[in-house]
Amino acid sequence: MTFRSKLIPFILVFLQLLCCMGSMAHAQTLVRARADANRITIGDQIRFWLEVQPATSQTKVGWAHIPDSIPGLEIIEKGPVDTIKASDTLLFRQRIILTGFDSGAYYIPAFSFEVQDGNQTQLLFTDSLPLQVHTIEVDTTQAIKPIKEIIEVPFSIWDYWMIIVGILLLLGLLVFLWYYFVKNKKVKIPTISKQPVEKPHQKAMRLLNELEAKQRWQQGQVKEYYSELSDITRIYLEERFGIAAMEQTTDELLATLKKQSDARAELRRLRSELKVLLRTADLAKFAKASPLPQEHIDCMTAAKEIVIRTQANEEEGAL
Repeated sequence: MTFRSKLIPFILVFLQLLCCMGSMAHAQTLVRARADANRITIGDQIRFWLEVQPATSQTKVGWAHIPDSIPGLEIIEKGPVDTIKASDTLLFRQRIILTGFDSGAYYIPAFSFEVQDGNQTQLLFTDSLPLQVHTIEVDTTQAIKPIKEIIEVPFSIWDYWMIIVGILLLLGLLVFLWYYFVKNKKVKIPTISKQPVEKPHQKAMRLLNELEAKQRWQQGQVKEYYSELSDITRIYLEERFGIAAMEQTTDELLATLKKQSDARAELRRLRSELKVLLRTADLAKFAKASPLPQEHIDCMTAAKEIVIRTQANEEEGAL
């Protein structure tokens, strides 16, 4: 075997190692800190950025803790963490503004980031940045100048235009309130017309006429017609005579009418009409019978007859 043939396997292994190292370097998460200056005058501001370039889009980054102050320096503003996406790279960036009020040499410390790639977690640190804070240079060769006198600023009414407008608006509001509540305090109260209360017989006759106008049985709604006709009659008996007609069956109601006093003598005389009305209504509602058209008319006539003949006099009122 020649020397060249022995060397070829080693060359191939070396090339594979280089490819692996290149891929590992490419897949490494990078962190860094950079500033726009390393020298300021007392009170000036400096901006610096923390940047993290994750290895992959699946890399999780625990952002560094930013304190409120650094020894010798004051942090003025902590910007949000921005996400910058390029074609195939991802970058997280945060801007921080700080200043110094004492001259000297300081360091912006290193910041640590917790990076998790898959099951592997590691801490990555930025570099610390030096910063020189200088005092204002004073030319000691020049004589000390006296303090200048106070300069009076010329008065201009336009410097106070916002205050003037506010006062005018306030005066206008006060005038409006005075006119509305004092000058115009006599508010006319609208008169509400008091509707007369319907008497039981008036209410019952109105409902019977409305039911008759609906023409329910003419439209085949026989059950609904008798149900409404029966309810109107029973409610009238309750309101006119104080009988619990809605809670009683037809037999119970007819039996109750036999026991009424002389004050309800007229109602007892109409017991036969009431019996025909309620019996026919029960047959139509519960037995599903089909009364003849003349029976529909007779029941409506009986209901109106009961109301007309038992209505209260003007001086009597409801019993």
